[in-house]
Amino acid sequence: MPAPDTLAGDVIGVAKAGGTTDEIADAAGGDRVVLEAARDGLATQVRRRVDDFEATAALRTLNRALAEMPPTDPFDWQVRWERRRKP
Repeated sequence: MPAPDTLAGDVIGVAKAGGTTDEIADAAGGDRVVLEAARDGLATQVRRRVDDFEATAALRTLNRALAEMPPTDPFDWQVRWERRRKP
């Protein structure tokens, strides 16, 4: 599992190369917590430097990757509700 700072740098590289969200999820090892930490770091970077367009593009790509990932808890009531199944 990569560190969030390392992953944020990788995401910037993927966004510059026009990579896919699958590459980002694979780089994080499918760990949503790491992706969320990388997103928080990129958001802080964008807040500090508004004209950092690479970080903005990476943040957009990272948010898209997070939106495509399933929720972390498969036994969450919302997941069960969507699948219409009992616990």
